Amino acid sequence: MGDADRLPRDERDDAPVSGKKVDGRALRFQHRRPELLAAATEYVLDHGIGDLSLRPAAQALGVSHATLIRHFATKDALIAEVLEHIRDDFEQRLLAGEIRDIDSPADRLRAAWRHLCRPREQRQFLVLFELVATAARTPSRPAARLVTDWLTVIERELARLEWPAETTTRTATFILAQVRGLQLDLITTGDSARVNEAFEATVDMLTASLPGRTPRNP
Repeated sequence: MGDADRLPRDERDDAPVSGKKVDGRALRFQHRRPELLAAATEYVLDHGIGDLSLRPAAQALGVSHATLIRHFATKDALIAEVLEHIRDDFEQRLLAGEIRDIDSPADRLRAAWRHLCRPREQRQFLVLFELVATAARTPSRPAARLVTDWLTVIERELARLEWPAETTTRTATFILAQVRGLQLDLITTGDSARVNEAFEATVDMLTASLPGRTPRNP
């Protein structure tokens, strides 16, 4: 008995059409891919990537191992899509009413920081730190996109805020480094008062020369 015969009928490949083999399940369930990616993202955020394996992940998500492979192919491909989903979700939140309607760049930075300090959001930094440690020990697995992809998100937001174009990349680099460093501190020490004060100092430095800056609350 072949592998296809051992799969449930709805997980088998459809018969060849015009000489080409068509993955019937992948086609029929393509509309569920966003839902599956969202669930996979939550799984990775909850469990990390150290012991990540597709078979246990599929079981936890309530789908077959074959289904997960059809959608994401490999563990590295799944992780890459999860990271992209996290970035997209964050950028959408920046564009949502809660943050979008804030005119002041300083207050927009503060709102984004408060959002990232929520326990559910801090999970992404735990995954990030795992990935950075893995990449540092495995030079054959470059991880520059862990930085560059997020710089693109921040640069787009700065452009929407009409930040001076000549300093956009430098400013985005500074913001990304400060947020990640302060989150590492906060997750490690739990000293939110000190870390929040440090973030306020970051906001002050970034916005000191901008017109109409919003000073911190006393």
